[in-house]
Amino acid sequence: MMKDQFKHAIVALDLSEASDLIIDCVPHLKKFGTEKVTLVVVVPIPYSSGRTEFSTDEHRQKLKEYKKRLEDKGFEVRFEIRSGVHFYPPTEILTEAEECGADYVVIANRGHSKVQEMLLGSTATEVLQRSPLPVYLINVEVKWNDDDIDNRKLVLSQSAEKSLKHIMYATDFSETADRAFEVVKYFEGKGLVEKVSIIHVQGHHYMALSDPATFEDVTQKNREQLDIMRNQLSDHTRENAEIIVTFGTPAKEIVTAAEDNNATMLMIGSQGRGFMEKFFIGGVSSQITRISSIPVMLIPAERED
Repeated sequence: MMKDQFKHAIVALDLSEASDLIIDCVPHLKKFGTEKVTLVVVVPIPYSSGRTEFSTDEHRQKLKEYKKRLEDKGFEVRFEIRSGVHFYPPTEILTEAEECGADYVVIANRGHSKVQEMLLGSTATEVLQRSPLPVYLINVEVKWNDDDIDNRKLVLSQSAEKSLKHIMYATDFSETADRAFEVVKYFEGKGLVEKVSIIHVQGHHYMALSDPATFEDVTQKNREQLDIMRNQLSDHTRENAEIIVTFGTPAKEIVTAAEDNNATMLMIGSQGRGFMEKFFIGGVSSQITRISSIPVMLIPAERED
């Protein structure tokens, strides 16, 4: 399952300022084992009853520049422009990922549109929810001076260079979370990870356990399960691995713990049940990707064809 799982990345771009930042991150993906990169840009063409010419020459020229930059870094690179009337970017990105045989998807979350994203959806959110492949989410945020808010610029919340330094892995003990843990073991087993933190959030349903003794018993059992997982790590990270059991709203607790413990990447599984429900109302993984300031690796549930 884990052999060469991150050898070929498909990188979704929109040729905005954010795309320049993503391309700057790509060379660091060599630490994931990435050797091949497919750059994809989706250009929807609005329908017009009149005959109008539409050119993607500017897109092609920019992609050629990106291709050369990455080839100079030792990658095998190709690019694809998917253009058509009302093409829907999330669908086209994932179709291209399947057709080119990519192992995982790289996409950016643009911080300045997070409120809009929660209300209306975005390309990143849709890809995260629909992808049958792992998705590596790079968080981009807007910086500006209060005295000159017109001069805003996009910056990386954190470079991909540091992603594997300290992985915080969140589990709800589901099969999908177990799949995500296999990825943690894959990276740290190669000596790529300095530290692993394992977190489980006991949700508000634990309030139903009115007996304090029962609550403590369940908490202890959860710690024991996390300890079993810690013991599966390799020697160089096992002794330094941290176990965290907390209580509250899962997404908020996980992101707060990542910030407090200086984690450099969150590793989570998407929910293995209720895909349509998650699509409409969001799940823990969707909430985490919206509020996390560090990169997130989302591992999908195993899906039936």
